[in-house]
Amino acid sequence: MKRSNIWKVWEVSIIFFMLSIVTTSVFGQSKIKGRIVDEKKLGIPYSSVALWDEAKGHLLVKGAMSNQEGIFEVTLSAGEYSLVVSNIGFVKKTQKITLTAGRDLDLGDLLLLNDNQNLKEVKVVGSKPFIQQKTDRIVMNVAESVLSAGNDAFSILGMAPSVQIVGGNLSMEGKSNVLILVDGKKIPNATLSSILGSIPGDQIDHIELISNPSSKYDASASGGVIEIYTKRSKKLGWSANAGGNLTQGYKFGGGANGGIRISTPKLDFTLNGNYTNRGQIEKGYDNRVLFQGLTPVGNFKQTVDLSKGAIIDGGVNSSLNYYIDKRNTVGVDYALVKAHMYGSGFIDAVINQSGNQDITNTFNNLDLRVNFSNYNVFYKRSLDSLGSNLLVTANYANYTSDQQQLFNQTLFTDGAANGVNSLFRNKASSDYDIYTASIDYTQILSSKLKLETGLKYASTDNTSHQNPANFLNNQWQEEVTSFNDLGYKEQIAAAYVNVNYGIGPVNIQAGLRGEFTQYKVVSGLDSNYFNIFPNARLDYKVTKAYTTSVAYSKTINRPSYDDLIPYELYIDNYTITRGNPFLKPEYQNSFTWSNIYKNYSFRFGYTQTDNAIMSTILYDQNNSIFIKTKDNFLNNILLSASLGASSKIASWWSSNNRLSGFYQKIHFPNLAEGTDDLIRSKYYFTASSSNTFKISESLAAELFGSYSSPSISGIYNYGNFSNVSAGLRKKILHNQAFIKIDVSDIFYNNNVLLSTNVPPLVTESIHRVDTRRFRAAFGYTFGKVKKDNRVKTSGNDQELNRLHL
Repeated sequence: MKRSNIWKVWEVSIIFFMLSIVTTSVFGQSKIKGRIVDEKKLGIPYSSVALWDEAKGHLLVKGAMSNQEGIFEVTLSAGEYSLVVSNIGFVKKTQKITLTAGRDLDLGDLLLLNDNQNLKEVKVVGSKPFIQQKTDRIVMNVAESVLSAGNDAFSILGMAPSVQIVGGNLSMEGKSNVLILVDGKKIPNATLSSILGSIPGDQIDHIELISNPSSKYDASASGGVIEIYTKRSKKLGWSANAGGNLTQGYKFGGGANGGIRISTPKLDFTLNGNYTNRGQIEKGYDNRVLFQGLTPVGNFKQTVDLSKGAIIDGGVNSSLNYYIDKRNTVGVDYALVKAHMYGSGFIDAVINQSGNQDITNTFNNLDLRVNFSNYNVFYKRSLDSLGSNLLVTANYANYTSDQQQLFNQTLFTDGAANGVNSLFRNKASSDYDIYTASIDYTQILSSKLKLETGLKYASTDNTSHQNPANFLNNQWQEEVTSFNDLGYKEQIAAAYVNVNYGIGPVNIQAGLRGEFTQYKVVSGLDSNYFNIFPNARLDYKVTKAYTTSVAYSKTINRPSYDDLIPYELYIDNYTITRGNPFLKPEYQNSFTWSNIYKNYSFRFGYTQTDNAIMSTILYDQNNSIFIKTKDNFLNNILLSASLGASSKIASWWSSNNRLSGFYQKIHFPNLAEGTDDLIRSKYYFTASSSNTFKISESLAAELFGSYSSPSISGIYNYGNFSNVSAGLRKKILHNQAFIKIDVSDIFYNNNVLLSTNVPPLVTESIHRVDTRRFRAAFGYTFGKVKKDNRVKTSGNDQELNRLHL
């Protein structure tokens, strides 16, 4: 049998295995139904119904909730149970029942008596801590925090514990390739800053930084998962918000955002929009040693001053959910992001080589436009009130980018008084169509056991074009190269099963995910492969205050589309970025040990990455051109240890602090000789502190600081960098609005010095952008809401809390 057919047999076998798990639990069961009424024989809506198996030690086996007429229905296996019915303002009712296999049981009316206590209205004032430490994740409760006001999702992530953003690239716990989801929808890395920058912070409810994701998530989430959840009001009626900000750094900028939400018992509609226009600069230098072979023969010094530029982006997102009944919901989501970045200025270079000196003065003009649209439809069926559900989703996303570059260069050779002028342009475009479909099934089998399983299929189709041209004889003459027409196709079929089992102080989570991948790169690889990705986690609650956890996972990091497609983008006349169509996936094996004691956390991690995808440089010695690209290094070992502490230093001062240490060891081929392997290693650390000061009920201040010591990645050395930001927020108009002023990167040290020291690649460069900015922001929320008769009450919170899943 052919190898590809063997993998297909495996794939089909796993899919049928998953489906068998889903279907076997629904047979051999009977139904219990009844109607919960008050003393006037009126149905009591949304009452909690819990069934306990006394033969198994008072074990909760099923939960439900009555509808608007007080009617409930529960399906479960034959046996003897205790039925417990409750609702706020009524006396809890307990009744013994016996269910016979194959026979349904109708309990008729179940009477709940009014509680004789005089239930007075109680106003509860409280809030979740800004940072919550869990064994597998960190939760940032952004809603109502000072941090949310005036910031966007991208800048908030930059201040999140364990997260670093360097040059627009995001990493978590020292690892890149982080999967980012907004309300369950994946954000493409190519438009990460644009999309997250378009989400106002005051629309975010909370953010989860998941270091040990389960098999439910794509195996490509090798760097972890960041889940961003926007606010979803549980009240009927309508609400709206509007906001804006003005910023000043080297350049002026501003933005506006607004949204509306309308909710009825049957429909839930949201519409949000935003627009930002901020000036941008890029200033710095590039220094290089020039080689012939391994012998230094000269130097290259270049200054960069792109002082005219801006980033303009805007977006619209909308969702419509229709509640067919209490159990069934269908919905559609739409998102559109448009980004436009342009910049122009001078890049001047001095090249000293073999006793000669050449000088180039170049005017660079860059124009980049990006469009991203996403369409999503879903159907969700709630199987019980404890969280069992079936979710079916289908998604289509389109991403396009169009980049145009113009270089007007004057070359002065060896001190010549008159220079030679040349004009060059480069056009590069990409168009991605991404189709995704998935089925996810969650079944809470008992108070101790939860099962998750599902299937997913994704198809990606890319077409890319590059058209370089020189201006000769008063006309543009396009070059014919192998990069003119490029493309990429990929299909991934996946199936997973994840089990969560708790008994006493021990909780075990184990999962298995299978993925079959088939892909083809124009002028590159054409391959298919099948992988199994296991993961497991064991939590042990030693005491009420102390929990320890160990975890293992195997993941994959597929090359990003931009890293694969081999078109060339010119940074300047002597620096090019190019994709590598022969890149292969990297595989990671990770082990973690996590500990939480009260408000303190300690985490130790070990990750070994084989075929590590890392940054490198190809050197065209004849033309002094550096080609930045990605390659598969032999392996990368990362050791990490982090300590987190959340404390309330005073009644008015809350502080969240984190210190992380790393040891990285990179093993890669010798770039010069191609024979002996090289090893690079480095110890480094990061520290961050986020502080909130409550000056009064309506006035609060924030102070954030972070520091990263020198580190390494691929062949690059990263210099130290830091960020100190401060802000002041005032609530006004009965707390429905706020005004805020803040300053980011006060000491202007959030720009990184890059260097390499692997002959013949000896370089040093820094490009500073407009990170130090003063901002004034305003936001206002208004509307008319009332009690939600659609969303469940807290009647069964006690039963849910006992599940510990």
